[in-house]
Amino acid sequence: MSGISEGSKSMSDSSLFTVSEIGRIVDRFLHFARKEKGYSVHTVDAYERDLEQFLIFLQQRKIDLTVTAALSRAALRSFTYNLREQGLKARSIARKVASLKSLCRYCVKQRIISVNPSKTLATPKMDKPLPVFLTRTQADSLGEVTAADENTRNRAIVEFFYGSGIRLSELHGLTLGDIDKRKKTVLVMGKGRKERIVPLTDQAVDALEDYLKIRTGAAGLGEPIFVNSKGQQLSRRQIERIVGKSLSQVSVQKKRSPHVLRHSFATHLLDGGADIRAVKELLGHASLSTTQVYTHISREHLLKVYRQAHPRAENTGGEG
Repeated sequence: MSGISEGSKSMSDSSLFTVSEIGRIVDRFLHFARKEKGYSVHTVDAYERDLEQFLIFLQQRKIDLTVTAALSRAALRSFTYNLREQGLKARSIARKVASLKSLCRYCVKQRIISVNPSKTLATPKMDKPLPVFLTRTQADSLGEVTAADENTRNRAIVEFFYGSGIRLSELHGLTLGDIDKRKKTVLVMGKGRKERIVPLTDQAVDALEDYLKIRTGAAGLGEPIFVNSKGQQLSRRQIERIVGKSLSQVSVQKKRSPHVLRHSFATHLLDGGADIRAVKELLGHASLSTTQVYTHISREHLLKVYRQAHPRAENTGGEG
């Protein structure tokens, strides 16, 4: 069975968006996404590629290019089945399904159709890669690396990430008034502008106090904590580079972002016996299912340690 590849073209491609009924609807949808919704160029371009591929599929299968026929459940299912037959990766199929779902939602809102035919359209499940984290040994080495770092600001940043588990955006937005050195806590503005209070390790507090002694710039409670030599707030990219440089000294992993320290924070807490619901609150997760990935990491890590350390680990087929 022939398929429609990502880059395939038809002689009448250019007319599909202007001559056919469904093509004109797609064209209006793209204009709506670009001008009224303000979606990025990248997003709208992806919509256009996916929906053009859908229109070419309809034409080649001789499916009527009316809205009723094109947006029927049968046509939508046939298109997604064809994508699977081509052997496309789940992520690519999921993106195309998302484009179709967006188009159908638009058509319902515009009262072009009365029922959304894409509601029953299945999105392929994607295996999420496990988060990258430091081992306990690497984390200890990181402590030694930061302790030897003569740049007190950079040392404080790394200790802050590992000692609190906060996100890059959250650390970037911290002000001097968010720190309670007496209680050793920090007030964090998380996703959805939800505030939470996170405890800090002694190492993070000590590193922060050392940094604040030499910090330049205005010192009002609303001023950013981490600044450059001119007293200007560090950019997120600058913070990422600082963390990446420290991680490169203890890990060979390609990923060396602040999120590695966040993942390490959560994994090490669970390894140490922390309650998963408490870890959820510390991380600022809205759902417990988001936090549960760390229990999987923890189990995988324990199995790896067991297989490496137990003299009979290779023979695991005996009675339990």
